[in-house]
Amino acid sequence: MGVDDMKMNLFSGVRLSLRGLMLLVLPVFADAGMVDGIQFGDPASEELHGFKADLSRVVEGGLGEPARQLLPPEETGWRGGRMTFTARVDPERPNYFTAKFWGGDQASTNEVESRIFLFIDGKQVGQRQLGEVETLDIMQSKMPRYPGRFFYKTIPLPMNMTQGKQEVELAIEAQGGFNAYRKTVEQFQRMMTEPSRGIYRGYVHTEPCFVPAEDDRQGTAPPDFPVRSGPGPEVLEKLKLMLNETSSQLIDEGPVNKLEAMQYLAHAYHTPWNTAYKNPEVLQRITEGMDRHYLNWKDDPKTIVGMRWVHKGPAGDAVRLLADDLGAYLNEPVEGTRTLRRRAWAEMLIASRDYSAGRRRSYTNQSMIMDLNIYYCNLAARLLGSSKAWPEKKARLLFYESAGLKPWSGNWDPNGKPDWSQGESKLLLTEKGLSKELGYVGGYGEIIQDLVKMMYDLTKLSPEAEGDPHLKKQLVKMVRARAPFRYPLADDEGFRSMNLESVIGWRDWKTPGRVMYDQLNGREGGSLDAAAATRDPAVIGYAQQMLEDNQFFAALKKRMADQKTAAKTWLLPVPENYELIESLPASSFRLPMSPGQPDFVFADTQDGVIALKNGDDILYTSLYWRARVAVNSLARVHYLTPAMERDATVNIEIRFKHSGHFYTVPDHTNVGFGKGRAEEYYRDRGLHLAAAGLQQPIAEVPASDETYEVGRENLHAGKGDLYLMSYGNYFFAMNCTEKESFRFDLPEAFIGSTDLVSGQRCGMPNVSISPGQTIVFYREKE
Repeated sequence: MGVDDMKMNLFSGVRLSLRGLMLLVLPVFADAGMVDGIQFGDPASEELHGFKADLSRVVEGGLGEPARQLLPPEETGWRGGRMTFTARVDPERPNYFTAKFWGGDQASTNEVESRIFLFIDGKQVGQRQLGEVETLDIMQSKMPRYPGRFFYKTIPLPMNMTQGKQEVELAIEAQGGFNAYRKTVEQFQRMMTEPSRGIYRGYVHTEPCFVPAEDDRQGTAPPDFPVRSGPGPEVLEKLKLMLNETSSQLIDEGPVNKLEAMQYLAHAYHTPWNTAYKNPEVLQRITEGMDRHYLNWKDDPKTIVGMRWVHKGPAGDAVRLLADDLGAYLNEPVEGTRTLRRRAWAEMLIASRDYSAGRRRSYTNQSMIMDLNIYYCNLAARLLGSSKAWPEKKARLLFYESAGLKPWSGNWDPNGKPDWSQGESKLLLTEKGLSKELGYVGGYGEIIQDLVKMMYDLTKLSPEAEGDPHLKKQLVKMVRARAPFRYPLADDEGFRSMNLESVIGWRDWKTPGRVMYDQLNGREGGSLDAAAATRDPAVIGYAQQMLEDNQFFAALKKRMADQKTAAKTWLLPVPENYELIESLPASSFRLPMSPGQPDFVFADTQDGVIALKNGDDILYTSLYWRARVAVNSLARVHYLTPAMERDATVNIEIRFKHSGHFYTVPDHTNVGFGKGRAEEYYRDRGLHLAAAGLQQPIAEVPASDETYEVGRENLHAGKGDLYLMSYGNYFFAMNCTEKESFRFDLPEAFIGSTDLVSGQRCGMPNVSISPGQTIVFYREKE
């Protein structure tokens, strides 16, 4: 029997069972709890499932397998092709739908995005943006997800839509992507302009970990990806040329009115190779700009409000950098007034400090950005001689709070007295060094290394001196904690790289994540910064690995494409940092998920996240998964083997203290941060959420949190005490409490298995787990 004949018999058997005949293929799928399956592009399988499609085509995809693509609308629009089919479901147990995709597919550009949605009996499964159940697929990158192999996306079907039923109608629809932070629906919703990713097969099953059928062809792990041949150090010369031109242009433009330009020139003034270095015109231009800001503020106090979370902070940074050189200017009056600049500027900076301090943010990266700019203003005012400036010991508490060294104290009044509005025990980072937003985040969790590095630099008495030792230690902890969340992959040109884990991120939707080693290449900083600042051997090793893979210059080139002046400020130290890292002895440290590194388990109970390497397996899971307002009993898993990639949202067991309150899931098919994206826009087009109306229990929230109300995002409302999840050959148990112990029954299949954390075997069916403990039982593959 040929492969095509096997496919026809396999899927015909599934469909025949729907007509009351024998389920011919059940033995093939017994371990996976398989209920039904359809092969798209196979006429027999599609016909037996009552398949219908609009705007669709069959293509020959990976390994020559047939697949269906969904096409853009014939006229401009955001809803594309759609296909419907009937599928069998288990009437009593939770059901999952898994789609098979080719891991080698790429978007034509990083600006083009397509999404694939699943519908059950006409209602949408999952939400459009950062929902607890995501869309069926997002393709938004030129970087392939898993070259040479297939990947499988699994999402749960809501129990309220399958309970008591034998069959349901499923539909798969392609839509355009979105501009995440736009304020109106028209700006938010992108049009669909290109065909979707090919969809190969669809499966309904009851086991969380999808296991392909015996005839389901898989790819193989590619041989070692080649190392980049370029670009190389010539990028540094281009960088210097670009920044020299930027400095000359800003100086020639006259008074520096834009705060980000003021900050840039102040940093360039201290950069020896830059044309702004010790250039007296810089002092003149910044003085003129500061005077204008002061006069505008005196004329209209509302102008103290500047860029979000920043306000006059960049001006404060410029003044603190140039205070020693501005002496003659400071003792002269602001043009057109009798007020000395020293007093006038300090008055404006204190006003900015107080405005920001009374509106602090509690999300980690936002808190750091705002507190940095509060500190800039306060430090500059102190250097200008203001009696209203807080002493250094007081101001540095802002850094300790944002960096997770001390509890976040809420808003401060002009005297620096906090209101403790969210209680007196809220830490913004976990003890392991991850940010809490509310669980593990990918990209946003990386930004904060840059910001803590800035804090550390600000505490140096001179560029050559050591900064605050507590901040330095915390920065090293943070970079090391993030290191397990990079895994080996090819970049968008097929070269060897390490990439950020983003599948299990609470605030991530771009998969795969960016090429990343020691830290993010972003607007506020980039690779080598933390290594150069701390000289920590592990962080240096991560940076040297990036240089070995020749990914540093490629990342720097992309970073240079950001022409915003604010981004250019933090490019100024790059040449010096590169020279330093190049001069250091080789470190033995490499990123933990790199090939050849030892097996390990990293677990953070405060974020509810696990990363493990076990032989050829790499597995990430957020057991605490996007439970922003209530306990949702869901976890997200990203499981990579040499043969395939799995991306799954699964049902798990969670034990928690019930508050007695419930949250009713609203009929929102889109979860957005900004205002103006009216749900009516989507409901008017017939889109309703399948899970709408479900009741989710709310865990106890500390009474000290004065801001809490039912339905509002809160760290405690959806957090469990004990998490239990069985997934394939792994069983996870995590005790997230500080004082309680629990017992749980271990599935029979895992009795005698090994705990990868402790190395001990478990011979008992009932297991005890201590406060803060994580257990990962692994049974050997058959």
